[in-house]
Amino acid sequence: MKFFQHQAQARRRTLKLLSLMALAVASLTALSSLGLGWLWRELNQESDQPKVLNWPLVAVVAALIVLVVLLGSWYKTWRLRAGGKVIAEHLGGRLINGAARNSDEQRLLNIVEEMALASGTTMPAVYVLPEEAINAFAAGLDPQQAVLGVTRGALARLERDELQGMVAHEFSHIHNGDMRLNTRLLAVIHGLLLFSLAGVLVLRQAEREHLASDRHRFIWQIVFAVLGLALLILGSLGTLLGNLIKAAIGRQREFLADASAVQFTRNPQGLSGALKKIGGCTAGSRLKAFNAAQYSHMYFHQGVQSRLDRLFATHPPLAERIRRLDPQWDGRYPGDSR
Repeated sequence: MKFFQHQAQARRRTLKLLSLMALAVASLTALSSLGLGWLWRELNQESDQPKVLNWPLVAVVAALIVLVVLLGSWYKTWRLRAGGKVIAEHLGGRLINGAARNSDEQRLLNIVEEMALASGTTMPAVYVLPEEAINAFAAGLDPQQAVLGVTRGALARLERDELQGMVAHEFSHIHNGDMRLNTRLLAVIHGLLLFSLAGVLVLRQAEREHLASDRHRFIWQIVFAVLGLALLILGSLGTLLGNLIKAAIGRQREFLADASAVQFTRNPQGLSGALKKIGGCTAGSRLKAFNAAQYSHMYFHQGVQSRLDRLFATHPPLAERIRRLDPQWDGRYPGDSR
């Protein structure tokens, strides 16, 4: 596996997708501000006057939209400030640093220490998740806050080199700054979601104007209805597009983490072996925790399933990841064994 070549390819594609995200936000801002400027022009200019947009108003609306997105993004980032510890606890994780209960947990701690040295990263807090599936995750806004979680199923089913490949993959996310990138993407999408919420509020105002007895308010009912519907549609489209781009970025970062893991371990067979065992495991990589879907982008492999996996999957297909690591793979998965 040419891991440096794969790393460069994944980084280039990530940059293109981030540019597309910025373009989506800019387009949403432009459409909203120009639309409001047009509506203001139609309502406030006499029929015999030339139709001219109020550009200062358009600029003010655009600035307000950017401010709303920034405030929404800041709020989401503030909510996630507690780091990976909270996420590990939400998933039912148990901290094992310095308190390994058995040889499997001690083996995990030894591997984590090795990968911390190999990647030049601070030793994270290590958690075991009470799940039979084969999966893992890394979370936290920065390496100092990072935690690493591994499922009980992974500890029971994976050989040492396979577990090392999985842990190296998660260290790659820490090393490459993927946790901070994911947090920023979530924050931007949360900011876009505020458009939809604003649209709902404006539509409710239109309903109140409709119930008012003053017939002169009819025009404002139309204004509020058009404005609210426009905000709702634009916000929904922006959120949908943002989630699609976030998922595409996530898939590229998984390829990058696979390549970086091979760089750390110099053993692609270990990582590919872990992925093959997911394919042959009855539980697969699916997590049963109540909050599992909320953190789907953080897992070693797809932790939840959806009918829209092809569009919103945060991880590449299992077979594609394996073939990048092992081009000679025959397509068969090993049987489920402990």
